[in-house]
Amino acid sequence: MARIQPAEHTDLDERTKNLLDKVNRSWGKPWNITSSMANNPAVLEIFLAIGKLMPQSGLSPMDREVICMEMARRNGCHYCVPAHRYVARQEEVDLQLIEQIAQGATLEGDDRPALIQRLTRRLVESTGKLDDEEFAAFQAHGVSQSDMIAVIGEIAHCTLTNSFNRLAETELDSFLEPYRQGPQD
Repeated sequence: MARIQPAEHTDLDERTKNLLDKVNRSWGKPWNITSSMANNPAVLEIFLAIGKLMPQSGLSPMDREVICMEMARRNGCHYCVPAHRYVARQEEVDLQLIEQIAQGATLEGDDRPALIQRLTRRLVESTGKLDDEEFAAFQAHGVSQSDMIAVIGEIAHCTLTNSFNRLAETELDSFLEPYRQGPQD
């Protein structure tokens, strides 16, 4: 059972009700994370604002899913690992790579997903402090300064989400249950 229960729709102010209704329509169904976050409407709005803006950051859906799965796995988020298996399928990204990350693998090579995973790990491990050599190496492999800034933005979004779900012990939505253990055919 969740430690922080989803907010009762009838207990919400009109603005929060409207926001939650809009999100539910946009996402196609209610999600426990947003219903639970609605207990603090300002945090829900922050979460949704970052999520709305990140697709405009220049990162591809694959980049964002690599970051999200790396963070969910690293942070032990029981909710976000299956949620991002589900989202990856909807985004039509490389599900095999996302599953490798979910299982803790380090992607090999210098292709974009491997670079984004390594950058994410280094930024988290160093709390954002890359040395000049690392910074230049990522740039030499095609990761722009703008990309690096966007990775920080997605890390912030994931940190908020993962931490919230761990604190709340957010109950996994029934439609995410099939994604708890791995990829679905």
